[in-house]
Amino acid sequence: MRQLPLEMTIAATVRTAECAGHHGLAVTLGHSPDDPLALRMDLYVTGAELPDTTWVFGRDLLATGLILPTGEGDVRVRPHGEDETDVELVSGRAWCVVRMAADDVREFVAGTRCAADSCDEEIGTALDRMLAETLRRGATNTDSQPPHT
Repeated sequence: MRQLPLEMTIAATVRTAECAGHHGLAVTLGHSPDDPLALRMDLYVTGAELPDTTWVFGRDLLATGLILPTGEGDVRVRPHGEDETDVELVSGRAWCVVRMAADDVREFVAGTRCAADSCDEEIGTALDRMLAETLRRGATNTDSQPPHT
């Protein structure tokens, strides 16, 4: 059974370097079974029909960030208390922290689980095929050759 793309819009707040305090915005989290290890986060700051910005990052980064701080570089995710999750986005000197209800994030991540499991299975099958083909051809490791006498 093929999983359909998943989209979920979440009410969130954002805090930036330029603006003090938290401001409301809509966040749409998206996941496609064609790229099961990634997710898309669209930020609708101005209320426009199209997102003001879109970030793409690892699905596992968001899943892990529900439990403990994770990430390096441009995207970091961490719990904020027990009920909220923060996603920190950094671009050059600009940054923002998007805060969402942890239950909403957890629900989204759970909906992506089937595709991630399928991807793990496909990778395992491909590796098994490569190993079987290598062994069938009788490839040898030159490091394990007996010494010449």
